[in-house]
Amino acid sequence: MINPGQILQDRYQAIQLLGDCGFGQTWEVDDSGTRKIMKILQVPKAIDDEEMEQVISLFEQEANVLTQLHDVGLPEVEPEAYFIESTEDIGPLHCLVMEKIEGINLSDWLKQNHHNQPIEEEQAIAWLTQLVEIISKLHQYHCIHRDIKPTNIILRTSTAQNQNNTIAQQIVSDNLSQSNQVESKNRETKVENLSPISLTSKNVVQLRNNTKTLRATEGDKSEVENKKNHTANQQDSQKQDWGQLALIDFGATRQITETYLRQVEGKDVTGIISLGYTSPEQYEGKVTRQSDLFAIGRTLVYLLTAENPTKLPTDPQTGTLIWRDHATQISKTLADLIDEMMTNLPQCRPQTTEDILERLAECKQQVETETETETEVELKPTQNQQQTPVIENQSYSRLLQSKLLNFKGKSQKTTPRPNKWLGKISLLTLGVIAVLIAFLPEAPTTCPLKLGDKLSCGEEILIPGSAAKDKEEGVKAFADGNYLQAVTLLEAARKKQINDPETLIYLNNAKLAADNTEAYTIAVAVPMTGDSRSLNYSLEILRGVAQAQNAINQSDRRIGGRGLIVIIADDSSTQTVRIANALAANGQVLAVVGHLSSQITMKVAPIYEDNKLVLITPTANASKLSNRNNFLFRMIPSDATMAQAMASYLISQSEDEQPRVALFHIPNDVYSESLKNQFTLSFTAGRGKIVKDLDDKFDLSRTAFNASAAIDRANKQKATAIVLLPDIFTLAKGIEVIKANWQLNLPIVAGDSLYNNYTLKFGADEAERNLVVATPWHSLNSPNLDFPQQAKELWGGAVSWRTAFAYDSVQALITALKSLPERKELNRIALQQVLASENFSSYGATGEITFLPNGDRQESRISFTQVVKSSCSPLGYTFLPLDYPVSQFNLLECEELE
Repeated sequence: MINPGQILQDRYQAIQLLGDCGFGQTWEVDDSGTRKIMKILQVPKAIDDEEMEQVISLFEQEANVLTQLHDVGLPEVEPEAYFIESTEDIGPLHCLVMEKIEGINLSDWLKQNHHNQPIEEEQAIAWLTQLVEIISKLHQYHCIHRDIKPTNIILRTSTAQNQNNTIAQQIVSDNLSQSNQVESKNRETKVENLSPISLTSKNVVQLRNNTKTLRATEGDKSEVENKKNHTANQQDSQKQDWGQLALIDFGATRQITETYLRQVEGKDVTGIISLGYTSPEQYEGKVTRQSDLFAIGRTLVYLLTAENPTKLPTDPQTGTLIWRDHATQISKTLADLIDEMMTNLPQCRPQTTEDILERLAECKQQVETETETETEVELKPTQNQQQTPVIENQSYSRLLQSKLLNFKGKSQKTTPRPNKWLGKISLLTLGVIAVLIAFLPEAPTTCPLKLGDKLSCGEEILIPGSAAKDKEEGVKAFADGNYLQAVTLLEAARKKQINDPETLIYLNNAKLAADNTEAYTIAVAVPMTGDSRSLNYSLEILRGVAQAQNAINQSDRRIGGRGLIVIIADDSSTQTVRIANALAANGQVLAVVGHLSSQITMKVAPIYEDNKLVLITPTANASKLSNRNNFLFRMIPSDATMAQAMASYLISQSEDEQPRVALFHIPNDVYSESLKNQFTLSFTAGRGKIVKDLDDKFDLSRTAFNASAAIDRANKQKATAIVLLPDIFTLAKGIEVIKANWQLNLPIVAGDSLYNNYTLKFGADEAERNLVVATPWHSLNSPNLDFPQQAKELWGGAVSWRTAFAYDSVQALITALKSLPERKELNRIALQQVLASENFSSYGATGEITFLPNGDRQESRISFTQVVKSSCSPLGYTFLPLDYPVSQFNLLECEELE
């Protein structure tokens, strides 16, 4: 493209070629004596105009973003640094000049500076936090790096200098601490004796400050206090040692090469993929923000194991990287987060950088707490007389723990938690306790208490950020087997957080244990970590389960005299299959309510079928789940019902002879694709037509999705309406479509995924004009009028359709369980037979409940809602059924609103 010595823009002289990827080159250039980096992009003429525009737009976007950000983690770019250089032979060259970041890339750093040894957890947390913060800023500007890997991450040179300075300061600090008890006149001499250490002027100033501080220190401080201060200084120094990282080599030029190979030469792109770091979806030409997270996760694996990810084994069934055995120095919490970042499906990775940073803050706090604890133990002053060691009587401890922790587990293996107080109790006292235990009644059946397994009856908190003091102490009491105290504490916690379903479930479980009541056990499986919108949906489901459990446990007869225990299972991301297998292996679990999405439900349904475990899903509505197996039941109507209702509504509302719909969806997503196919069948059968989308303008999964261009295409295709089918991870793009439709003002009908506060918060102004959202239930036209009122009293406000269908899932199980004693059978197969019986019937929030032979819900009622202003809603808007009188709505009290 250019040659060494060539001058561009009468300013930048090419020095040496650093990289060449076909249609993009990277040069080191001289700018009036300052060395900089110039990226050059040449778009081949063989690529069609639209793709060419997209690639150039990406390159310009990179320039604009870097110009605006001015972040130490990114190369600095001046406003005039992007320009187009005209050439006669090869056409225009798009050029971008940026700061040359001095330093060493992490691949070379690990080999040269760290002797190819894995980094420790504290450093991993610090660097992972930096990288996530950097891409968070990039993603805010809709810029995706595309090629994050160790060689594209630079540890700035100034950092390395600071590291050397810190080492020098630490040595000085060591000597100063040792001289603390020496006379003041000798202190300066000792400092001067450190002169062989190379210090910068900055270090000298710091040294003087340290000396002044030392002189001002009281001379009668204890040796222990000095050691603590010295250790704290060491820790502060170490926290600064990790240095400043910066990202280089963005992937805009890489995209043009991929596009050319696919479109023009029909070749595979494997040759330009960064093996071990590139996300699976990039192999198919698709890139999302989560693609960067995948690459960062793989980079952390490299740093924590000192092994290239390509050299590590993978699970032959799931493709998951097996790396933890090579990184035993880190906690399970951090390892779980990294694994979630590297899941094969982008929708199963953390969906926001905020979520990752919150979890990293927790990891950091955990590490610091452990470090402080170890420091306190290490610095404990020695005693003249050593204490007599207390030997815990392990046999009595195990006996006591087995009674306190096990709910009469028939075939369950438990891991007893050691009781820290037993060591202080005399053997005589323990003997008395053992005699008393022999007469204690056995506790009811439930799951084993095991921390960290993502399953909880009440022994650990799974909802992130919900750890109020009373709840924390109540859960601890539960784990320790002190159920009466757990009840008291959880009741107090519930008064403070009335809308927390986890607290209510644990409270019910604790009451059953405290009263020694026999009970049936079911589980609810929902994701508790990751995207905040997924967590909100999970909480809605948990409220329905908790409300049903609470109602039956407070009733006089309960379930033939037995209570209902609920196990909460966190099936987030990579945990899904493991959680399903764990629930299936627990013989006490008779049924499962879950999982959140159709895609996850399809994945785990065979596990439940093989283990004869009933699964009732309140939210997975994909038609592909019909006839899936005999143990899967669906409470929500299938998407065939939803699609038919949407098609009928659009046709009935259209005045055109042949309504034409622009259909926005997500190819290959189980929910969106299934609903799209069902809608297409119903709509075309009713004289409607789906406008063509030849260049995927309506594909919400595209990284380069442009809502305005898509609406313009819909207008050119003479669409008379829009159907919007995003999933939970593309809601933002759905909102963009609603906003872009402002001038064209086409009617928009959306699936139930848009029925949430996110729509009201970010798109209500435009949605109020033309958006109609289909939903399977609304509190204002509920067949069961008692349920919305009971829910309001229990949770302090109205609930969603997810809560209603989760409630009905448990109600169906309760009805079936009540009939089991009459059959003189108590097992999973008997429960399935009751539910599958043509005579089975129950009643819940959504009315009568019966099932078709294929496991689908027989009853279906789709409600169409509109967005209306509401002075009572904190968002200023709410959803109101189309058939609900607006005049009556205006008279409603605030707490009645959905």
